[in-house]
Amino acid sequence: MVPVLAAMLVFGSVALFGLWYARSKNVMEDRVRALSAHRRVMVEQEDPFTQRVMFPAVHGFATRIINLLPTSVIARSRHWLMVSDSSMSLSTFLSILLVCTTAFPAIYFVILMSSTGGSPGNLIWLTLVFALVGFIAPLMVLRRRAKNRQMAFWKALPDSLDLLTTCVEAGLSLDFAFQRVAERQKGPVGAEVSRMLREKALGQTRKEAMTAMAERIDLPDVNVFVNSVIQAETLGTSIAMVLRTQARQLRIRRRQRAEQMARQAAPKMVFPLVFFVMPSLFIVVLGPILINAFDAIGDFG
Repeated sequence: MVPVLAAMLVFGSVALFGLWYARSKNVMEDRVRALSAHRRVMVEQEDPFTQRVMFPAVHGFATRIINLLPTSVIARSRHWLMVSDSSMSLSTFLSILLVCTTAFPAIYFVILMSSTGGSPGNLIWLTLVFALVGFIAPLMVLRRRAKNRQMAFWKALPDSLDLLTTCVEAGLSLDFAFQRVAERQKGPVGAEVSRMLREKALGQTRKEAMTAMAERIDLPDVNVFVNSVIQAETLGTSIAMVLRTQARQLRIRRRQRAEQMARQAAPKMVFPLVFFVMPSLFIVVLGPILINAFDAIGDFG
């Protein structure tokens, strides 16, 4: 039973890895070549066997497996891919997720194939544990990448608002002020503002472009800033006053968050102190006393 399960896991991991590798090819080039019917026939004739037969088979197999995944996992993966600004498509990430889910227990079985230690029940439980680790690890890595990008954006946001306020008060329009921010600021802020300006140049309204930027960042402070700018533009109030107020409130919220993290430091230090520092301290303080006590008891006996 165990060797059959190991063979199935190895086959599944290899097949899913082949799908992921095939999906990583240049899909845009295939679409451009498919615009011409005559060229498409020539390409189909020139395609290798793996592209004409193996890729559709593996693609269909993996698509059916991906459709069995929970909707929450798919929605969460799509959300973190958008927040992390990853160029990876959702299908590619889900393929990697399935590859890791099957590859981890497959590698474990390959290593312990010749081992006779342990019961089959323990092997099955360890296989499930490795499969769970392989399923959770890509999600955690993607989530950490998205959180780091959000933190970088949040740290650079007050300076960007100050620069935006200065440009607007100097007489520049809001679009030119955003352009100055995109030129001066590096990292996620400059990239997102540049993308917002490109979307506006392609025909979107400022409200649509800024709302899309707020959805990509998914930060409460950015949502408040975007809503304030849109409301000020709709009602005709002073943009400079709104920007200055938002910058001041953002700094207040950042100071409050720093104070909250400082208050949480003491409870978080309890467990390291109890489990790591206190035992060492007891050994240093009580060790010589116990040694002398045992020596005294031995001499007395």
